[in-house]
Amino acid sequence: MSAPGSRTAAPEDAPAPSPDVVAEVAEVAPLVLASLNDDFADSLLLVGRALGGLPEARGAQATGVDPAGVDLVLEGPDGPVPARVAFPEPVAGAEALTPALLDLVTRAREVAGEGGETEGERAAAEAARIRTFLTEVVAVTDVGPHLRQITFGGGDLDDFAPCGPDTFLYLLVPPPGRTELTVGRDFSWEQHARMDEAEKPVGAYYTLRRWRPEAAEVDVHLVLHGDEGPASAWAQRAEPGDPVALWGPRTAYHPPAGTDHLVLVADETGLPAVAVILEQLPEGWTAQVVAEVADASARQDLPSGPGIEVTWLHRDGLPPGTPDLLVDAVRALPALPGTPYVWGGAESRAMTAVRRHVRDERGLAREAVSLVAYWRAPS
Repeated sequence: MSAPGSRTAAPEDAPAPSPDVVAEVAEVAPLVLASLNDDFADSLLLVGRALGGLPEARGAQATGVDPAGVDLVLEGPDGPVPARVAFPEPVAGAEALTPALLDLVTRAREVAGEGGETEGERAAAEAARIRTFLTEVVAVTDVGPHLRQITFGGGDLDDFAPCGPDTFLYLLVPPPGRTELTVGRDFSWEQHARMDEAEKPVGAYYTLRRWRPEAAEVDVHLVLHGDEGPASAWAQRAEPGDPVALWGPRTAYHPPAGTDHLVLVADETGLPAVAVILEQLPEGWTAQVVAEVADASARQDLPSGPGIEVTWLHRDGLPPGTPDLLVDAVRALPALPGTPYVWGGAESRAMTAVRRHVRDERGLAREAVSLVAYWRAPS
């Protein structure tokens, strides 16, 4: 075990991450660090004690993360101690970051040789149970400007079931220029990290809008922005019969007992989940929605009713992912009534800013906030 303050190194033959991967991880790093420190403090402490070289540490905080590892500050008997814990090999992209961090927790448990279970270990066990469904496109419908509904059906969806009103899936499609899937039902992000670049599927997270079990079909809304990203480029050309894989389902919507007011914060990517959450709003609950779209023509239909208030934000020429629009609107909300729960689905930096506001400025507890980065705007 390394000495306090030392830096554990990755294998010497580990490939250096590309500049694109470094930039990609840097974009999601603020949200990842906030989640690590808020949601996985016990896991960080385990990693710091077992892999960071300070078995007597009483606390740990993540201060940096990059493709090669994570930087910690450990609370030792004599004060703070910096530590660097490397991944066995650099991650190949932002999607592989969470599995790599969870793997550190697993390794730390093995090194520690002690019982117990941290939040990270529970999350790792949950991730291991996530399935990959092989299916195909059965219908393509434009439901608004730059918004396309793609229906997937058949294949493995016979035994699919949503897991919450915000059920989301990672859509995996063939690599650019290919028509056949390069992954199967045994897909994992560890496998993805080992694949040749030319073989890696492309994709993104999307929320489930509708599930029709009698037909084994799911509807997903995809925002079209030309060929700017591989998933959008695929969606532009999607046709019935195109093969896809869906990794999931997952959910991030867990209002604590006693919740009676929702604050729902989303851009176009999160609005399908907002619609389902409002459709299932318990009697007596109220909801404030802060929704960002390109312009007035891009507004999506949302359920309405007593106690539901929607604030629409129009970018009107500003680029998608403009980070201040959502957080400024949330800051402008009056004091939140009752027992609030904040859920969000939007661009990574926007979600980071909203999280900081509601946690640090509004003082909401960790369990009262769940914000999901569905995508990343270019730096």
